[in-house]
Amino acid sequence: MSRGFATKPDLGWSWAVLVASFGAHFIHGFFLTAVGLLQLSLLEHFREDVFKTSWALSIFLGLFSLSGPLASLIVNRWSCRVCMITGGLTVSISHVLTAFMPNITGVIFSLGVFGGFGSGLCYTSSFVAIGYNFEEKRNFASGVAVSGVGIGAFTLAPILQTVSDSYGYFGLWLTCSGLTLQYCVFGAMLFPSRLELERKIKTQFSTIDKDQRREGLFHKLQNFGKSCGRFYRKELVFVYLSMFLCNIGIYLIYLHFASYVISVGFSHLDAALLLSICGICNCISRILVGSAANSSNIDEFVMYGGTFSLIGLTTALFPFYGHIFGGQVFYMVTLGCYSGCCYSLLNSICIILAGVSNLATVYGFVMLFTGIGCFIGPLLGGFIVNNGGTYGQAISIAGILILLGSLFAWGSGAGKRSGSQKKDTEEIIVYRKESEEKEMVMEDIPNVIERLLPDKDKEEGCDPSYLATDKQYCST
Repeated sequence: MSRGFATKPDLGWSWAVLVASFGAHFIHGFFLTAVGLLQLSLLEHFREDVFKTSWALSIFLGLFSLSGPLASLIVNRWSCRVCMITGGLTVSISHVLTAFMPNITGVIFSLGVFGGFGSGLCYTSSFVAIGYNFEEKRNFASGVAVSGVGIGAFTLAPILQTVSDSYGYFGLWLTCSGLTLQYCVFGAMLFPSRLELERKIKTQFSTIDKDQRREGLFHKLQNFGKSCGRFYRKELVFVYLSMFLCNIGIYLIYLHFASYVISVGFSHLDAALLLSICGICNCISRILVGSAANSSNIDEFVMYGGTFSLIGLTTALFPFYGHIFGGQVFYMVTLGCYSGCCYSLLNSICIILAGVSNLATVYGFVMLFTGIGCFIGPLLGGFIVNNGGTYGQAISIAGILILLGSLFAWGSGAGKRSGSQKKDTEEIIVYRKESEEKEMVMEDIPNVIERLLPDKDKEEGCDPSYLATDKQYCST
């Protein structure tokens, strides 16, 4: 891409990227929030026990996030655009294969492994693209983008349940294939911004330093260890643990809540309606949280820990009121309002704790721990039910895990914050390789190149403005 097309943060094509990210999250919404309807479809079609059937969607949900580090590598090596298009093709093909699998074991591989991997690439790239395209309005943009999850669940849950009722198992999964193919359309809109290009240029120039070329294997491994160490600071570890524990509980609920509704005497359509209520509340809360967190007097970490605490408390008490439809509606409103707020805040939290230059990598680690939680939660629910427990007891245990995760969420904001972000200011924060200190400077790609240009090239009179558009030079 030419330098002239790459937009500055919060301007120009950045808003088209926001639309694309919203559209991708719209599709995510059904496969994250209303995944319980897919579980019902698999249970009814294959007639296997709950635990074995849970493996397919547990792996799917786990890889949705576990593929975050790989997605980060693709984003860092190529772009968010390449990452999402690749993921869209993969997950669409996986749903076609799922429609024709003869047994649940085949579904575990087609849907769980390949579908989860493709969805994870789309999920991470749609989120990281917002961080690269917004600064002043990053929290607001994140809130708008991730609100697509709620709208997607609200819209698609009853539609796809109707498709399932009318066209059966095969019609449902072929429809899902066509739906996920739209990831490719949204991915095509994710042109790199100046922030993304500047970050790549700084990374590329830092790797061709003469001294670094002469380093031995030991020194390189030592540098790699130091680099990884930055991503395991206490505050970041607390973020990882909070997402791990909370997502065990949340995705146990998402996968098994529809089955709980059926078990207490309500219909499939009632379950779809409840998940739709959860979805629309999720949408509203993410926008409100993103807007509120954009204010300079709001602490993201207080909102991060507080929302998890509230959902944990109401979930732990669910068996006392969840047997009536009104109680289920109340719980879905609460779950929708508080369970997804963290995703409006994670961009800023990662940048505050690690800096914008490490956003893709740190977010990949967050998604790794999130994915492990997403994998364990549904299996834990199936294990409890298969061994004499009830869906209500499983949900109550989920609430206890979410409360425990909320303690780590509170702790993540108590330590040192090495990064920063703009709130109601007009400076651009640029992180220099030589120092951990922040500088408030205004600069474009040629300025970055001139500052990082090797001495040899400076002596030869290389023009930074020309090099900014020279793809061959930048790639070397």
